[in-house]
Amino acid sequence: MLLMSAILASCHKVLPEKDTVYDCDAFEVYTDSIIRGSKIYKALSHTEITNAWHTDNVDPALPSYRSPQLMADALFCKAMHESAYFTPLQIYLSLAALHPAKSMEALRALVVKGRVARTDFPITASNGAWAAAAWEIYCVTGDRKWLREAYDVLISTLRHDQQVNISSQPPLVFGAPDYLAPIADYYPGWMKPIDRFQTISTGVNALHTYTYDVLSEMASELGLKDAADYKKTANSLRGAINDLLWIPNLGYYGQYMYGTYYPILSQATDQIANSLCVLFDIATPEMATSIVARSPMLPQGTPLVYPSINTPKTSSPLVQALRGISAAKTRNENAVIASIGSLWNIALDHPIPAESQAMVLKGLLGMQFTSKGITFAPIIPYHFTGKKTLHNFHYRDAELSISVQGTGDKIAGFFIDSISTSPAFIPANITGKHQIDITLSGNNLPLNQISMVEPVTLPTVPDVKWTLPGTATIKNFKSGYSYGVYINGTFLEEIQTASYSYTPTVPTVVTITPIAEQEYVGFASRSHVIAPEGTEINIPASSITPRRTPLHLIKHRETATKYIELAARHNTRITFYANAPEEGEYFINIGYSNGTGETAMRTLSVNGTDCGILVCPSLDRNDWVTVHPSNTLTVKLNEGPNQLALTYINTTVLLNKITLLKK
Repeated sequence: MLLMSAILASCHKVLPEKDTVYDCDAFEVYTDSIIRGSKIYKALSHTEITNAWHTDNVDPALPSYRSPQLMADALFCKAMHESAYFTPLQIYLSLAALHPAKSMEALRALVVKGRVARTDFPITASNGAWAAAAWEIYCVTGDRKWLREAYDVLISTLRHDQQVNISSQPPLVFGAPDYLAPIADYYPGWMKPIDRFQTISTGVNALHTYTYDVLSEMASELGLKDAADYKKTANSLRGAINDLLWIPNLGYYGQYMYGTYYPILSQATDQIANSLCVLFDIATPEMATSIVARSPMLPQGTPLVYPSINTPKTSSPLVQALRGISAAKTRNENAVIASIGSLWNIALDHPIPAESQAMVLKGLLGMQFTSKGITFAPIIPYHFTGKKTLHNFHYRDAELSISVQGTGDKIAGFFIDSISTSPAFIPANITGKHQIDITLSGNNLPLNQISMVEPVTLPTVPDVKWTLPGTATIKNFKSGYSYGVYINGTFLEEIQTASYSYTPTVPTVVTITPIAEQEYVGFASRSHVIAPEGTEINIPASSITPRRTPLHLIKHRETATKYIELAARHNTRITFYANAPEEGEYFINIGYSNGTGETAMRTLSVNGTDCGILVCPSLDRNDWVTVHPSNTLTVKLNEGPNQLALTYINTTVLLNKITLLKK
């Protein structure tokens, strides 16, 4: 459906005839300088860039990089002397290799009560990035104590999270990525916290998959029997990601699936998520090649999301670095060059203490840290001639000096202390000082495709008014747009009119998406439920006993009688009955109010069996009247009466109603 004819698969912008590494309208990048209009930033040495940066205090204990490309040397040195925030993804990128002790401390600081902490659990999901960083630290240090500690943290975190985060499309999980841009740039305006939590994000699930890969590797290293089971789970997640989140005609993964009952896939792309799928081997080799070649790039840098809800913001160095090392992995020279150009330009003005080094270590040098040692798969663009050396690199009990001579990606010779070795690998048990020399064959890399585009914003979310259960009007209908209609998550038809009617005989969920000029599919408005009489069950809280009217929270007595207080000391477990017209699966959620400022959770059980956890975010502190829907679970009901129960987990919440809809 989504045609990307606006994407220009061209290379001339990336590889111009003049002697630039990379150029676009805003800047030109050379091996020793960057030009922005009339302003020139020139690398005079590894310690000085005119108009940008200079230092006289180089720490000789830190790794350094030297090459004929002075800008690369200076930006590497600049980054090594910048203060790092040590986020999990930055640790994974390069800080684990360059600052393992500080990286370890940073990850420990994120652990509370033995688990990876959340800023607003369970709305965001970040344990996967913690796992990637933790494993990278172990591979670099070989620290067995850290290995056991990290393994226990991850096991405890997953056990705590798995009932909460399991999605409507198992084994995939719910949760918002913690790297997202401002919420307004990542989610349409109608999405509330619970809607964002219920998205099935490609980035979250890529990191979740890698967590199980990491657990499998950790268990194997520790001699535990669970390694095969963890790998099986990881592979199951891989299959689900590739089946549900891949967009075949675009050649990359969608951003996330969204929608309460029958989720549909956002046609925008999350570039971090796509890069992670390449780096974690979730994408097949063919898919990985397609991702790097066909994912949209803007001339000044790859955007996090494309097309975007709002005008794209300044390019993120994290996006550029992940894009760059995934391009290196797929041997796409043009994409590597574009990422380097964007990163270098960003680095002039901003501290990027992990990203510049990642492009050297994991990009150009192709270093991959494993539990067995370091593998090398260099890719050196033809601009980067001459000898490139990483000095004073500390790895476990060794100090390495690593040199690469030549261009291309075919290794003609790999030497450890002048002794030819094959394959290109440094074992984990190496000790002392060593010289590593790599000679490349100078082969020409294939003329890889990239997709250079101009900024595009998504079409406006439809403002749909349902005047009757099955009759809708698109109030902001735009001539030239068409609108896709999904019935229960399946695409049904495309319309070009402002009105739409659908009259089902069974419960039906209708979702309408805008399509601009047959090219870009925007976000749908909130899905609409058409429930014929008798197919939706509503149980008001006022019909449930025992009850505790929350007069201490809602002063208006008549209003307060519509709620039941579920708290640590009152109604920690309440039971109620639902009379189902027929046996089968039903969607269930609760209407609640929560003025605590914290996310409340309750375990739901049906006929004595736990079915999942209902999540109730607090939207407005001290607001105990406004009713919001919880997340939605799917349960199996018998024909006739069914006993349901809600059990306290944390935080006070007021129950207003329970809603069940036949699936």
